Amino acid sequence: MAVVGAGPAGLAAALRLARGGAAVTVLEAAPSVGGRTRTDALDGCRIDAAAQLFGSVYTRFLRVLRDAGGAALCERSSGRDALWRGGRAHEVVYGSPTSMLASGALPFGLKLRLGAHYLPYLHRHADALSLDALERAAAAGLDRESIAAWGEREVGGGFVDLLAAPLLQTLYGTTADEASAGFYHALARQGMSLDVLALRGGACGFCDTVAGAVAQSGGEVRTGAVVRGLNADGDGVELSGDGWSERFAAVVVAVPAPAARTLVHAVMPAAGEWLAQVEVRPTVTVAIALDRPVGARWFGLSFARGESRALAAVCSQEAKLPGNLPPGRGALLALPLPHAGPRLMDATVEQAMDAILPDLRKPFPRIEARVRAVRVYRWEHAWAVFRTGALQHLGRFLAGGMETDRRIALAGDYLSAPNVEGAVASGLRAAERVLAGAGAWVSGSGAGERAGKGE
Repeated sequence: MAVVGAGPAGLAAALRLARGGAAVTVLEAAPSVGGRTRTDALDGCRIDAAAQLFGSVYTRFLRVLRDAGGAALCERSSGRDALWRGGRAHEVVYGSPTSMLASGALPFGLKLRLGAHYLPYLHRHADALSLDALERAAAAGLDRESIAAWGEREVGGGFVDLLAAPLLQTLYGTTADEASAGFYHALARQGMSLDVLALRGGACGFCDTVAGAVAQSGGEVRTGAVVRGLNADGDGVELSGDGWSERFAAVVVAVPAPAARTLVHAVMPAAGEWLAQVEVRPTVTVAIALDRPVGARWFGLSFARGESRALAAVCSQEAKLPGNLPPGRGALLALPLPHAGPRLMDATVEQAMDAILPDLRKPFPRIEARVRAVRVYRWEHAWAVFRTGALQHLGRFLAGGMETDRRIALAGDYLSAPNVEGAVASGLRAAERVLAGAGAWVSGSGAGERAGKGE
């Protein structure tokens, strides 16, 4: 069996297939595994280029990491963050209602409304607010308006500006004006009880560990293997690239929705039409190595709505876990606002820094004098946008009928929740689907014969 894509979704699927008895080949277009769980060295600093921290409620993510032998990589991070509001950073521990209510980030009146109205609302709708089953929020009628429209009407503008907008634009690349109310409510419900975890050595540890476990189980992980075509017939599923083709019993397609549509629309038209309606947004991230620590106690600083022109947030790598930076050094990762990220896709390093420096200088005056190195990461398919109506759209896929060929299954965070836990959950689901349909394929079937010149 084959898995196309070696991000968290694809590698979770591959490990499940390998442990289920299948001969597995993972094909990854990039030079290394990981996708957005990438960790790079920049001027001696190890910096996570996109994904940063992981929630203690990510049960599938943690189970796969443990099964792959990587449990020792996990370590609790402080969870201490801050919100830039009114010209200063207000510290807060997200996931802690006590900290949220005590923080100066929120005005007293908003705290009262949260306690009297919003927390009871989340409790009343708890059965519909699960990130493991977002389609329930659509069925409950919570996917018909944006969280901005709902929040301004039900709680007030401060709820949108200080809570909904910073979270959505920082962690999900979307705005409060477009994000589904049901999606945000599910996020808020999950965040009420949450510890924050980091991986020693960087976020890359998950995919590196799982890829190693796949290889140890007899599978193969090929990087630099670009898949350009997929064709299914009575003899199996043929994948092809530049000068090569190979036949497999079944395939898990674990790439972003636009790339998945390119591969499967001819063999599964219903899935192709559904994928065409999945909105994906590009962005960049900017890694900055510094000559000294920034000295902040918090890890992530988000900007309240209207408090910045280009930045959604900045993450202090030194405050995550010790050991990733040389002594006496600092490093930041800057995350642009949803509307700013796409505009920076073709920017030079100098242009990207010019765009974000006015916002960076707010918490870090004269930061430019401390910069030693900068790298811009470009993510063509960064965010699956869960705007109003997206949960209903997801429910149509989960109801069945899209994956009409049982030898082909889709995986990716756009099929669950747009985070690493959703990616892993979708990969496990896809693996179970092809294993259930494999029957006799699993024993003695695998890569088949190659044709052409190979990779």
